[in-house]
Amino acid sequence: MNNPELVVVVGAGPGVGVGVAQAFAEKGHPILLISRNIENLEEMAAALRILGATVDVAVADASVPSDVARAVEAIDQPIDALVYNAAAFGGPLLATPSEEVRLATEVNLYSLLSATKAALPNMTAGRSALLVTGGGFALYPSSDYGVLSVGKAMIRSAALLLAQELKPAGIRVATITIGGTVAPATPFAPDLIAKKYIEAFENREGEVETIFTGATA
Repeated sequence: MNNPELVVVVGAGPGVGVGVAQAFAEKGHPILLISRNIENLEEMAAALRILGATVDVAVADASVPSDVARAVEAIDQPIDALVYNAAAFGGPLLATPSEEVRLATEVNLYSLLSATKAALPNMTAGRSALLVTGGGFALYPSSDYGVLSVGKAMIRSAALLLAQELKPAGIRVATITIGGTVAPATPFAPDLIAKKYIEAFENREGEVETIFTGATA
């Protein structure tokens, strides 16, 4: 793409988040990493800068939707892609304190919506995209990971619905449903998963959902 514009990664972490950031940086995009831990952000940014990437960071807590909105609203340049990678984990639904379930819902749904609303004024019809990190528990829920299963189900449904809502505005929406445990040097390595985000971004007529079941030789 000519003149690559900003890619924003909400919920930037050392796995998928930084892998996707690096993949977009290699395409020439400047990067903004957003998460709640400044030390981790600076460490990830430094590693990407060594590779030649242009990287900024912003601190925001995805369990507070207004905080994420504040960080995204502060952006004063065009956004090519908003990557929503935040997730809240948790155990069985009945064994998890109600407050933890509520906070997980803030991360898994409300902050996705608040970040999207905040980014839209800087997104361009026919060019920009919302890319959402999903998970296999949305398709195959586990009672041992009840909070995460419900969270991924919410994220998946929200992405499918946002694709319908934003299509008239020319904003591409895609979700990558990762059907395995992310780990380096495995079929679910972050760099392999990141390729699916690039494909989803570049193929504007592709399916909304990509189910990633691991890279094969």
